[in-house]
Order: sequence, then C-alpha cells, then structure tokens
Amino acid sequence: RKRFVRETMQRRAAQIQRRALALATTAAATAMACRHLERQRRPLQGCSAPTLSAALSILRTSGVSVVDHLVDEGLISAVKATAAFQSMPTSAAHHATLKKERAQHSNEWRMSALGRYHRREETFDEDDLKVVERVEKLIWPMVVAFFQEGDDEGTQGIYRSELQILNAVPGSSDQMWHSDNQSRGLSIIVPLVDFTADNGATQVLVGSHNKTWALVAQQGAQVVQAPAGAIAAYDSRTYHRGLGNHTDAGRPALIFCYDRTSSPPPGCGVYGSIANASLAAFLVIVSSSWSMCTSRWKRDAA
Repeated sequence: RKRFVRETMQRRAAQIQRRALALATTAAATAMACRHLERQRRPLQGCSAPTLSAALSILRTSGVSVVDHLVDEGLISAVKATAAFQSMPTSAAHHATLKKERAQHSNEWRMSALGRYHRREETFDEDDLKVVERVEKLIWPMVVAFFQEGDDEGTQGIYRSELQILNAVPGSSDQMWHSDNQSRGLSIIVPLVDFTADNGATQVLVGSHNKTWALVAQQGAQVVQAPAGAIAAYDSRTYHRGLGNHTDAGRPALIFCYDRTSSPPPGCGVYGSIANASLAAFLVIVSSSWSMCTSRWKRDAA
C-alpha cells in the first residue's frame, strides 16, 4: 500500500512538472515571438500599385494597397498651411501635464493613445475643408470603384463616415489592434510626411479582412512604408494599428473612411472591439512564431 501511494504521488508530481514546463515554454515562446515581431517591424511587401485601378485587385486579396505620388507637393503644402494643421499638437504630454494638455485641446484634438492626436472634420473651418476635399477628389474614383465591385448596391448609400487629421508625435505609444468596421468599407490614409517603420506608420495584418488565416500566418504583421503624397488604402475589416513614433519629428496624415449607411462603423460594441483586439494580437503571435520556425528550419536545412 505504501508503495502504491508513493508511486501515485510520484506520477502526480511528474504531471505537475510537465504542466509547469509546458506553461513556462508557452510563456517564453510568446514573449520571444512578441520581441521578435517588435524588432522586425517588417515593411509591407507586394501591395504597391501604379494606379488606383490596379490597387483594387490587390485590395481584394490582401486587404491593403499603396499607390505612390497621387497627391502633389503643392497640395500637400496647402494642407499643411490650413488652420487645422497649424494647430496640431507636436509633443506628447508628460504625466504631470497630461490633464492640462487634454483640456487645452479637448474641443479640437483628441487622443486615441498617448501621443496620438486626432482632429475630426466637425472642427474644421470652411476654408480648411475645401482644401482637404481637393485631396478627396483625387481618391474618389477609387472609392466608387471599390463599392461597385461585386456589390449589387453599387454606389447606393455610400458616405464619408470619417475625415480627420492625425499626428503621432515623438514618443507616442502603439494603438490597440482594431478594424474600422465589421462590414466591408474603405479607409484611406494620405501621409503628409514619409511613413517609415520608425515614425509610427500603420501596421496591418494582410488577409485579415476576409479571414484568410493561412495568409495572415504566412504574411504576419507588416508596416506600411510610403512617401508623402501616396495613399495607403485598406478594407475597413482589416486588422491594423498605428505604431509608436520613435523619431524626433511628428508623423501627420489625413484619414478618409467610407462606408454604407446600411452598415455604419464600427459594427460592434465594446466587447466586440475587445474580442477583435485579442484575436488580432493572437494572430500576430501565431504569425511571428511561424516566421521564427520557418527561418530556423531553413537555417538547419542549409
């Protein structure tokens, strides 16, 4: 009997050790995957297009596409000369002055994360809005074509659900992963300075718009790098986030969002948003782990 008890206790101890080891291994792998991905900030690849029409086919499969040199330098300068742009906060609020900064800009500029300031079109004056809508005229053919493509509703019910100027100031933090809408829509970012991996450009999960999880695992999180005057267009369902700005200069941009009146954004409540953020973060870990494993296999094979 004593032998039986001793063997039972030994088996249980061994089971506890195996579980603890598995838990520690999983935690270590997760931490390594997160650090690996953060170090990479891999640039978006295979999603550039020479024209707006060519960008549509890339949007269909990847959920994101970039078209360079759509907005000329003169129009970029005009946007930067607007009163809205000139009022832009240029530094992140320190903890001691955070409340004061928020109060100062509360009627115009709002923060989505520390150091990420947004000003929506409701606060633009008429002259500023006219300038920004000159940019919109350049992207409008793409908006129309996107909603007409494979959709019986055509252009019925399309509306501009959001227009804003965003600035990610030096020292700003990462956003949570999210999608702009649970239904099909189009979001377009116009960089007002060059987007780089270091200055807080947008990071996307390629293929997440239509739940192509195999593509998400293979492609992983990638950073949109684009020059000022380009456009970065993505399906509103695509998981994305703005990264923290690690440079000494701000990263301003214009953002246009288009949806249908029958499916306004975001298409989910608070709990749905939390679930989406958690799913996206999980996918990032999976894709990063996949990347590390395939890299190791290739090294071992060589």
